[in-house]
Amino acid sequence: MKEWLLIVWIGTTTNFTVMERHLSEESCKQSAEKLRASTDPKFTVECTSDLREGRSQLPKPLGSGGVAK
Repeated sequence: MKEWLLIVWIGTTTNFTVMERHLSEESCKQSAEKLRASTDPKFTVECTSDLREGRSQLPKPLGSGGVAK
C-alpha cells in the first residue's frame, strides 16, 4: 500500500514540509485543494508518494545515509 504525502514546497525545490499523510491519492488531492485555498501563492502544495529528492523535516530511516539514488 502506498502512502501519499501532502507537502508544501518552501521557496525552492529542495525544501519542503510534510503537512499530512493519506492512504489514497484522491484523499490527498482533496486536502491539497483545501490547503491551496488558504496558503500563500508563493508556496507550492502537492501530493506525492516519492520523496527521493529534497530535504524534509521527517527523520531519515536508519541506514539510509540520507542519499537517494
